[in-house]
Amino acid sequence: MSDKPRKYIDQVKNPVVRPCPGAKNHFCCNLVIVSQILNCPYNCSYCFLHTFFGREEIVIYRDNEKIIQEVLAYMQSAKGPLRFCTGEYSDSLAMPEAESLAVQLVNVFSRQRKHLLELKTKSINIDRLLSLDHNHQTIISWSVNPPVIIKQEEHDAPDLDKRLLAAQRAVAAGYLVGFHFDPIIYFPGWEKAYESVVREIGETIPTGKIAWISLGCLRFPAAQKELMLNKFKSRVDFSAFLPGEDNKLRYPKVMRIMLFSQLIAFLKKYLPGAYCYLCMEEAAVWQALDLGKENPPVFQFANREPVVKEGREVL
Repeated sequence: MSDKPRKYIDQVKNPVVRPCPGAKNHFCCNLVIVSQILNCPYNCSYCFLHTFFGREEIVIYRDNEKIIQEVLAYMQSAKGPLRFCTGEYSDSLAMPEAESLAVQLVNVFSRQRKHLLELKTKSINIDRLLSLDHNHQTIISWSVNPPVIIKQEEHDAPDLDKRLLAAQRAVAAGYLVGFHFDPIIYFPGWEKAYESVVREIGETIPTGKIAWISLGCLRFPAAQKELMLNKFKSRVDFSAFLPGEDNKLRYPKVMRIMLFSQLIAFLKKYLPGAYCYLCMEEAAVWQALDLGKENPPVFQFANREPVVKEGREVL
């Protein structure tokens, strides 16, 4: 684990609970972000936080009571079911402070049936969650990548086998789990490497215990390329990247469609029935993959089991 300095604060200027800003001209899954911590103890080369925040320190808002109050107020004012997540500007479970808030939030969400909490992580710190009465209102999800990418680009983060073992333990405790193939990174031999990850998930986790799987290709601000190369010695091949409509560097559209198509084929083979969606993608890519009949696609994460609905594809 990294030794990034910590800064604790007792007041914040902006709401801690707010909608995900999404990306310009790209579909958003309408995630609601709970921002207790800004920055992450892991050092993934591609993480947008390096340039978004611009500092090494991890800022921790320690008034959990006010965070809970904001969450409750947001839940009560919402017209429809929402998905809340603490893992946008940090890892949901990698730090003790994040774990403590996660325990409180699991208890809060367990007392209602309208909204879902997602704890998104690369960590294996789930011990404090296993004995909680979560009432199936919390999904614990893991970001996953092939071991070669974890070793080269996801510095300080647990390896794939440890993440999947943690997911297995979460399922044994009655949780549904999720997986985020994000970022998908192209490299020689990527097909076999990603197929192996999907196959390993299929051998470890029953499909019926998977709430969702997201796919997102590598994208990053232009300023981050130098950081990735110089600080993290990234081995990503940058030659194919082009500016996207959201001003981030992305693989060309035809290449993203190719990468997504192959991942979807692997999911159909090893995890039939798992619900899959794209993260921050444009309409043409969705349409090329036939992932949604509606425009924009309909995201209905309040369903606790994968079901066929208009606008969703069950693989």
